[in-house]
Amino acid sequence: MKWLLLLLVPALASAQEAPSMVQAAASAPSLRLEAALHTALSENKNLVTAQELLPQAMASRDKAWAFIQPNIDLGLQYRVNDREIAFDMSELGDGLGDAFGGIYGNLGFIYGELFQLGTIDGDDCNNLAEINGFADCAELTNVFLEGGDIEPDTDTDDAEPTVIQPKEQFFFNAQVNWPLSPRVIPLAVAGERQVDAAKAQLQQIKEQVVYGVVQAYAGAYGAQESVGLLLNQVELAAAHHKDTDALFRAGVITKDVLLRAQVEEQKIILQLKQAQQAHRTARRGLGLLMGTGIGGHGRLEPLPAVVVDTGTTGEDWAEDAIEHRPEVRGAQAQALAAKNISIDAGLQFLPTVAFSGNYNWTDQSAGFDDKQGAWWIGVGASIPVWDGGIRVHQAREAASRQRQAVANVEALRQQVAAEAEDAWDAWLSAQDSLPVATLERDLAAEAFRLAEVRYRAGASRQVEILDARAVLQGAELSLLQARISERVAGVRLMQAVGEARTWANGLGG
Repeated sequence: MKWLLLLLVPALASAQEAPSMVQAAASAPSLRLEAALHTALSENKNLVTAQELLPQAMASRDKAWAFIQPNIDLGLQYRVNDREIAFDMSELGDGLGDAFGGIYGNLGFIYGELFQLGTIDGDDCNNLAEINGFADCAELTNVFLEGGDIEPDTDTDDAEPTVIQPKEQFFFNAQVNWPLSPRVIPLAVAGERQVDAAKAQLQQIKEQVVYGVVQAYAGAYGAQESVGLLLNQVELAAAHHKDTDALFRAGVITKDVLLRAQVEEQKIILQLKQAQQAHRTARRGLGLLMGTGIGGHGRLEPLPAVVVDTGTTGEDWAEDAIEHRPEVRGAQAQALAAKNISIDAGLQFLPTVAFSGNYNWTDQSAGFDDKQGAWWIGVGASIPVWDGGIRVHQAREAASRQRQAVANVEALRQQVAAEAEDAWDAWLSAQDSLPVATLERDLAAEAFRLAEVRYRAGASRQVEILDARAVLQGAELSLLQARISERVAGVRLMQAVGEARTWANGLGG
């Protein structure tokens, strides 16, 4: 066959004009499906993005507790006023003394006369003493006995002005508001159900990633094997062309037969190029789903078998799908969340109660006392009366969303049941295709064996054995595709009932 290899050089050179990813990846380690799935479940970029759904749902749930948590606000302020405003008592002191001095000077005489007449008793005396700035009635009496008076000191020359508004001020404020609302209960329950829905959505995306990786892996593996088979067919087509050309030169066949051989060779070369391009595309898609980008792995290993319980029926798979599909669980959680949001919309019409308090402090007293701080506490209630109908519209919208969510649950149940039964039928069809593809391969193998026998006996030409070999390779490719389709259909069935990730986790065991 040395001459055959020499004849193949031009054809193979033209077929390899496009870079072959099979050869480029020959030095890289081989890749198994379980490794691809493991990488995708940790590195797939869409899955990494979707994982943020869970903390977002948890944050929304936790916001519900804000309805019964105290709100505390602290504030600092530095203020510069345009001027200082003060009240100076010294400016009024002399006038007060002149106006009331005589009256205060005669009070001692008046109080003495009242004592003598018995008009003022002990308690009255103590009150008079306190009013006039004496410790008790005895001190007031001593002043009377010593001939003094109780005239107050009206000298305010040394008194400091009372500042009403300082030039510069520094303020500190603390405010607490503690609302009590029954809305926290349905909102917290709705938030918890939203978390369940987010978990179900994340599980659904993981199921889709698993099935997507299996599909991409199967496509890349099938393209890889197709390229290998087409390379052999290119060799056969080149040999056929050479044999036909020799016959034409010997005058055995006409030129149209030679042209058909040339066309056949070029068509096979074109198919090889297309298969190589499809192989590169499939590997790029697999790399994207794995989250590793293009390249990084070598030859793909065959797909593992998928064990399916053949003792079940389509109805059994439909029931399993309704029970295990994450979409159904997510829709049920959304329906419960919508129910509690509808309850919350009704609770908005109830009164709300809140405890509140406030404390203010400034760096200097302002006013007629020496206090720098002030505080207050209180409790209040508010009753919603009319807000233009916003609460009414919100309640109507929430009730509609609840009905929509309930209807969506039923629609999803029917959808996943139909998908499960369709996947079961597709798997059965793939199973039925395997024996046919196997028989075709066996028939082609027998035809090739007989062609070899005839060729060795000199009863046939070389082109016949080459044609028989091409038919055998095509049958082997068809059988390969049938096996791949059967295993992909099995994974599709697992995904249809929400068990694709469980199946993927069991591959490493």
